[in-house]
Amino acid sequence: MRCIARYSYSETTIDRICAEAKVSRGLINHHFQSKDELMAQTYKRLAADLLDVSRAAAANATGPEDKLDAIIRVCFAAPVFAPKNVKVWLGFWSVAHSDPVIRKAHKELYAGYRQALKKLFDQIAEVRGGTVDSDLAALTLTAVIDGFWLELARDPTSFTAEDALASCLRVVDTFLPPPKTARKRA
Repeated sequence: MRCIARYSYSETTIDRICAEAKVSRGLINHHFQSKDELMAQTYKRLAADLLDVSRAAAANATGPEDKLDAIIRVCFAAPVFAPKNVKVWLGFWSVAHSDPVIRKAHKELYAGYRQALKKLFDQIAEVRGGTVDSDLAALTLTAVIDGFWLELARDPTSFTAEDALASCLRVVDTFLPPPKTARKRA
């Protein structure tokens, strides 16, 4: 991941990975049949790490609204929301359309993530006594989060993490029925 952050996805080579990791080419060749396989495993590891952070944040929250808030907050908090992570993530996005292994992993990751968000939207609507188009809400929220990650790569001075968080929370509120009682976000 350090090589992708430093050199970009396309400029990351096995030699650069060996130098960065201080390992021999033979060791990498022993564990991976190709650079593509190594990169696919790296993508899966990055995705798993990011999901673990989201799960941990949600696990410490009570109720579906607090869980959704926690997941959104972690997307824009250190160490997750950092230029290095964004560069690596964008490197993988850039090849997801052409690399079938990355595309499959990406599709599975996003389907699972959106499904988890959908479930939380449904639970919140139920608690509030209303309905929600949870598929569209989850898709939109994911797109807004991804948009801020893209913007961080393009111009990290154009917004703050607090701006991104506030925007996402507003998006969430536009999809949900009104609460039964006024709720103040933490």
